[in-house]
Amino acid sequence: MTAVSDVASGVVRAVVEVAASPEKVFAALTEPKQLEMWWGSDEVYRTFDWQTDLRPGGSRNCQARSPKGDLSWVRGEYLVVDPPRVLELTWNASWDQGPMTRVRMEVAPVGSGSRLTVIHSGFGEDAKRSGSYADGWNRVLGWLKPYMERAAK
Repeated sequence: MTAVSDVASGVVRAVVEVAASPEKVFAALTEPKQLEMWWGSDEVYRTFDWQTDLRPGGSRNCQARSPKGDLSWVRGEYLVVDPPRVLELTWNASWDQGPMTRVRMEVAPVGSGSRLTVIHSGFGEDAKRSGSYADGWNRVLGWLKPYMERAAK
C-alpha cells in the first residue's frame, strides 16, 4: 500500500491491493452501510450518515465524528460511475478551505484480488495541501484493506 503526493502538480496517487473481486471493492466504495463499517476508526474519526445517489450528477456525502465529538463532513458529486472499474467524484471537505478537488478511483483485477488506485487532484495554487491528503488516503486504504480481506473469508 502506498500513497504519495506530487506537491509540484498537486496530485495524490494511492494504491492498495486487496484479496477481493473488483465487484466487491466497488461495492465497498459505494454502498452506505459498507462505507460506514470500514471508513474510520475509533482513534481518528468515525464516518456515519452516508448518502449516495450513485449516478453521474448524483450526490455523495457523509459526516464524521472525532473521538472528542467534533463533527466534520465531506460532500461531492459523482462524475463517472462505471462499475466495477471507475468511480470519479468531486470532493469538498468541511476542514479544507481550498478549492473543490477531484477523486478518481480505478479498480482492476490482479492475481487473486484487485488493485485500487486513487488519484486525488485539483488542489490549485496551494498544491502543498496534497501532502496531508496523501497521509489521509494512506490511512483510508489502511482501513479498507483489512475490511475487504475479512469480508472475503
